[in-house]
Amino acid sequence: MASYFANHARRTRFPWSQYHRDLARRLAAVVASHGAAPRVLVVGCGTEPFIDGGSSDAVYFGCDLDPRAIEACRGLYPEIAARLAVCPAPDVLPDGPGFSSPFDVVVAKEVVEHLVSPAPWAQALARKVAPGGSLVLTTPNYGRFSTLPLLEATLLELVARRDGYSRRHIHPTRFDRRSLAKLDVGPGMRLASVELTVTRWAIVGRWTRVAPLTP
Repeated sequence: MASYFANHARRTRFPWSQYHRDLARRLAAVVASHGAAPRVLVVGCGTEPFIDGGSSDAVYFGCDLDPRAIEACRGLYPEIAARLAVCPAPDVLPDGPGFSSPFDVVVAKEVVEHLVSPAPWAQALARKVAPGGSLVLTTPNYGRFSTLPLLEATLLELVARRDGYSRRHIHPTRFDRRSLAKLDVGPGMRLASVELTVTRWAIVGRWTRVAPLTP
């Protein structure tokens, strides 16, 4: 895990910043659109339980399937240790204190592509979204005219092997703009937008809860 999560520390450095900076800006804008102090759940947080550039008044929660990631996160951010939790299962989110209430924003940055069956997982996230709230998923763009697949197969693979792992099988589900828009996130959700970042290397999908969940 340590080798893979080394990527997180690089996100603000060139050339990785060319991928992550625009994502952070778009995610921060979604958080800001939900008022002064929104409740934000970061799913698959790794060692990043916050949105870079997001509102300092937002109340952040983070969860991850890997307990080592949450342990590391608690060490880095002890002030929010009580708002960090391990997911009980791949398609199940924490339901302890604070997690049982709905969130204004549920965001998963660069997670959905790691899932073989992303729809049940996305639906679990959507069930945590409050009426009027947003579900935001970001993922690499494997569509036409994206140069990312070539970069992943060459330069990024070389960097990964230097760090002790391979990128070849870490993204079993590869999205383009159209396939992300078709992702079934469950009832009561409306697709608001599916955008490409400036480099066309990533996709940002946003859904809004327009109807409350029925028991």
